[in-house]
Amino acid sequence: MERKFNDQETVRREKLSKLCREMGSPYHITRLDELLSINEILNLPEGYNLPLRCAGRILVVRHTFFVLSEHNTRIQAYIDLKGNISETNKEEKEKLYSYFKEYIDIGDYVYILGTLFRTKTGELTVNVSDLKIVSKALKPLPNKRDGIVDPELTVRNRVAHIITSPECFNVLEARSKIIQSLREFLYSKDYLEVETPILHKIAGGAAAKPFITRHNVLKEDLFLRVAPELYLKRLIVGGFTKVFEIGKSFRNEGVDSTHNPEFTSVEIYTAYEDMFSTMQLCENLLTSLFKKFMSSPPIAFKRFHIADLIREKYSVNFREKVPSKEETFELAKKFSLQIEEEEISVGLVYEKIFEDLISPELVEPTFVFGFSSEQSPLAKKDRENPFFSERFELYVDGQELANGFSEQNDPSEQERQFREQLGQKNSTGSIDYDYISSLEYGLPPTGGVGIGIDRLVMYILGRKNIKEVITFPFLKG
Repeated sequence: MERKFNDQETVRREKLSKLCREMGSPYHITRLDELLSINEILNLPEGYNLPLRCAGRILVVRHTFFVLSEHNTRIQAYIDLKGNISETNKEEKEKLYSYFKEYIDIGDYVYILGTLFRTKTGELTVNVSDLKIVSKALKPLPNKRDGIVDPELTVRNRVAHIITSPECFNVLEARSKIIQSLREFLYSKDYLEVETPILHKIAGGAAAKPFITRHNVLKEDLFLRVAPELYLKRLIVGGFTKVFEIGKSFRNEGVDSTHNPEFTSVEIYTAYEDMFSTMQLCENLLTSLFKKFMSSPPIAFKRFHIADLIREKYSVNFREKVPSKEETFELAKKFSLQIEEEEISVGLVYEKIFEDLISPELVEPTFVFGFSSEQSPLAKKDRENPFFSERFELYVDGQELANGFSEQNDPSEQERQFREQLGQKNSTGSIDYDYISSLEYGLPPTGGVGIGIDRLVMYILGRKNIKEVITFPFLKG
């Protein structure tokens, strides 16, 4: 199907055709040497008067002035037609300005040669003596004053939004720096960064619906990973004592302000540690990031047992007595929990009371632990009360940010817990016997935690929608 162009796009294409005929194609330029970045130019000593070269995108044009942008930094440039210049130079300047008027549009990438001066208002400006288009913008940018206002279009036309919105650019740059600092913290603690498979033969590591793909040669279905956990623990079995992985996982579930089907997380595993020491590691890591990137970082992390929160708010004591089946149904009804009748179990009701009624109120960074062992198949059971597990989650702004365990390392118990999970309604996947076989070589006591990087960036930067912090988020339709 033939593409159709609006009037502005048509005019720009005509300009490019004429430029190619008369001056040569800008796309033949493959390298620009001896360039200074705009940031370097802005930091040159006052009075610097040597010729300099730079390149960037034109964002504003005002007669003989234009604004050049590079990496979200801007400088003004000027074609001087009125200054004290010789006739020869005047002719060259007029040719330059003719080229500028004839071919230049907002959005074009250009190379310029010139010298610095300050205007009457004191603005540092490049007096241009040479200019070339190095890439023609065939699509006009959004209105420079308003940018892209519609939130849906900021995602759908992401490239234009990055170009025109310094705020969007800064968020994505900050995301990269946060991840870099996270890595540096773990490197400083002697953790080894590793890579594990993204294509899995069995969907495991989390209770989530996977994406399914097909290997044509092998003639078998494969799953995009929902979590890297089981492979990382295999590495601990193999003798590594401190490992982490930053990467993508995929869950074929809902899309909303805090969920994207493709998301980034870091998972960290440490031999000879448990839930409590892993909780402290998590706090130390996040505190270092909060102090570095937040103007008002939270002072301290709170810690609560879920059963204590439920008892204090609703006078239901799960520590003292595990409800019977009849009492469990009554609790589900009393709290109007959205659970199908055939799914109701005491562990699920316990966690739904917390998830639906208490967790939204956890605004400051808060660790909660004592999740039900029934709903935590990869965690050890509580040493004193087997109804609970040695599993914790971290909440900020009412959203889960991290999830960690004292990892189950008993192969027989792990197989039993897998079987129980498989018997639950809406469970996905099958038992990973290869993982159980790996455990039989011996997994030392291990603490593990997974942290959602997208939500972490949201919290640090004060963003309310996950799409704002993902470079190219998932689009509906």
